[in-house]
Amino acid sequence: IYTDPAENNARDSKPPLVCWAVDEIFTQTGDTAFVAEMYPQLLSYYNWWYQKRDHNHNGMCEYGSTDGTLEAAAWESGMDNAIRFDNATMLKNEGADDAWSMDQESVDLNAYLALECRLLKKFAGLLNTSFSGPDYGDRVGDYFFDKRINFFCDRRLKDGSFIEEPGCEAYTPLWTQIATQSQVDSMLPMLRDTAKFSTYIPFPTIAADNPKYDPRGYWRGPIWLDQTYFAIRGLRNYGYSKLADEYTLQVFDRLSGLKEGAPIHENYGTHNGECLKAPHFSWSSSHLLMLYEEYGK
Repeated sequence: IYTDPAENNARDSKPPLVCWAVDEIFTQTGDTAFVAEMYPQLLSYYNWWYQKRDHNHNGMCEYGSTDGTLEAAAWESGMDNAIRFDNATMLKNEGADDAWSMDQESVDLNAYLALECRLLKKFAGLLNTSFSGPDYGDRVGDYFFDKRINFFCDRRLKDGSFIEEPGCEAYTPLWTQIATQSQVDSMLPMLRDTAKFSTYIPFPTIAADNPKYDPRGYWRGPIWLDQTYFAIRGLRNYGYSKLADEYTLQVFDRLSGLKEGAPIHENYGTHNGECLKAPHFSWSSSHLLMLYEEYGK
């Protein structure tokens, strides 16, 4: 949504995180009237995903678009040019002219939806009403965990095979806590591998030894602090607090310009912490505040 409505983008949504936002506000304010005001829209948006973005009606959603373009579907993920989408194609969904899906189910999307479902149930309880929506949250962890490489990956609709391009989407099940302890334990060797994810600034958008890795490739290599936060908080969620603190210190000690008062940027260099795109970037700033607040806990 832009100041000039002519620039508004109606081709795609974005990852479903709005219940998390409402819950964070409620946690600080205790304002149930605010939750009551928001709840019908939150529930409607949650149900929208299963109506418009579940191509084969199996309860696992895909990123998509209203116009059938792959560009808009990739934008819907928020990870615009991610390597995992390189071979994706678009499929028309039944029952609506404005509903298209990628031909792959995405682990981060369904992990977000599992969290949204959990929070909607919480809100329903607060409001003394019943939750009326699909609930597949208890299936997501096992469905997207690739036991061959011990990592979370997207899956192809055609044959259910895993898209083995390990990247930051795998951090989301740890942040939303839909992974099992054993899954997280088995991920640790890859997460701690300095050639893959335990880089100079930890937790890049794609494993650093991927042949397609590009140090300035937007979602194809650099550090995005929201994703690094999901990984670090995810480790903390599963009992690895000491390790989470070590990675937090790496972020604060090594990001270029952070101690010198330089603007906080959209993304950073994985191997040197250099500032890359878009200075004065709000969600990078927000996630640094959360990392700071959670350090030592």
